[in-house]
Amino acid sequence: PPATAPQPPGEFSPRRVIVIGASTGGVEALRFLLPRLPAGLPPIAVVQHIPPNFSRVMAERLNELCPFEVREAQDGDELHPDLCLVAPGDFHLALGPSGRGYRARLTQSPPVHHCRPAVDVLFRSAAEHAGAHAVAVLLTGMGADGARGMEALRVAGARTLAEHEDSCVVFGMPQAAIKLGAAEQVVPLDQMPQAILQALAQPVSA
Repeated sequence: PPATAPQPPGEFSPRRVIVIGASTGGVEALRFLLPRLPAGLPPIAVVQHIPPNFSRVMAERLNELCPFEVREAQDGDELHPDLCLVAPGDFHLALGPSGRGYRARLTQSPPVHHCRPAVDVLFRSAAEHAGAHAVAVLLTGMGADGARGMEALRVAGARTLAEHEDSCVVFGMPQAAIKLGAAEQVVPLDQMPQAILQALAQPVSA
């Protein structure tokens, strides 16, 4: 990671959360994005379309690169600052309420958009439980998974960021969200770390 990692903007509400979805090209995008985020951020939950076992390896590699803990989610995990949970392959990851914050919920309910995990499941749960306290990021990927969930997040007052076509391996998922009007900002990958910090610095619209 760069020596001049941007600094997080002060203290965060325990309701703050960052949710990220990706598919084709997403492993590389996450390996670029996450290590460029500073320590001290709210919890992060990631859905990357990936087969079982590979999700654990991806989380372990990211954990070596990032200034915060990255690991595969287990059902019931409490989300806390300086923690990034990655959905295990073949399980949906959703946020559930836990006190003033959130816990991870893993299910094997039917695939959504032929995907399990599906970004829409995570994003819809964030819209329901975090609402305007969420920052959502939709990265490169084929298809339309995440677009409707991002739309629900934007309606709920969340900050929503979609990756710009120029840096996507496949523009499908971000493009679908943009077409719905779900993306508040469209950001190239190299500018996404700063865009996330700027979104977190915005006051929450109740």
